[in-house]
Amino acid sequence: MAEPQKLKIIDNPSVGELYANKLVAASFDGGAVVITLGTARFVPEQSDKASKEGTVQPVHVTARLAISPAGAVELANALNAMLKTLSQMQQKAAAAQPTKTN
Repeated sequence: MAEPQKLKIIDNPSVGELYANKLVAASFDGGAVVITLGTARFVPEQSDKASKEGTVQPVHVTARLAISPAGAVELANALNAMLKTLSQMQQKAAAAQPTKTN
């Protein structure tokens, strides 16, 4: 199997960073994987009103990423590796905590 080609990364400092804490949608149109991200914003005035009315806090769309299927596979592999690492870190931290005795 051929070794993947190393890429020269050129960082553009003017690229804006976006924050998201919600996945709004993910779809595939036959040519691109489109991922829409958003943010659930906590606004105290709206929170009080929403709890009284029983409404759900809105999620504001902050980014839409359209990538090739190959790019989506790379993204999924990178996220899976990151989640595996986080899970291992969590397990080590839990094992290092002393157990409580009654």
